Amino acid sequence: MIVLGIDVGLQVCGFCIAKIAASQIQLLIDEDIVPAAGNSLPEKLNYIYDSLKRSIDRYHPGVMVVEKLYSHYRHPATLGKLAQVRGVCALLAQHERLDFHEYSPTRVRKAFLGRGSVDSERVKRMAESMSGRALCSVHAADAFSLIVAFSHEYRKKNIRSSVYDFSHTRNPHT
Repeated sequence: MIVLGIDVGLQVCGFCIAKIAASQIQLLIDEDIVPAAGNSLPEKLNYIYDSLKRSIDRYHPGVMVVEKLYSHYRHPATLGKLAQVRGVCALLAQHERLDFHEYSPTRVRKAFLGRGSVDSERVKRMAESMSGRALCSVHAADAFSLIVAFSHEYRKKNIRSSVYDFSHTRNPHT
């Protein structure tokens, strides 16, 4: 199974694509999408959509995993912008017929490092250790941690491709 993990962001949107087989996670690609600072919001959202679409067309994931939104009460505008990027991701998942999963940041970090409150640099070090290579950023590391959390959940529920119905996903045999 090939999984796309996305750390949703408007200034930097990190993502990873990995292949999950049994208990192994093989990182295929990690990248940051960085829209031009001077672009309008619609241009930035389109850039993120197009960048993710190109990677989906290249790697054919069957699953997309994103974080549930969280924003500090002092920064409500941030939540609105992140929600729009997340909406672009959800729309892309629907267009490409990808299973769409979401996890809270605390749940992801707990599944990844055993604790819910861990800084991004520590997540990056663990992601690099698990993947066996340097990742491009903390955003890509967060995206990788989403894939790991999904993998744990997938194994925990004892879902196997012969039992789980992937018929509606884009690439059911991976």
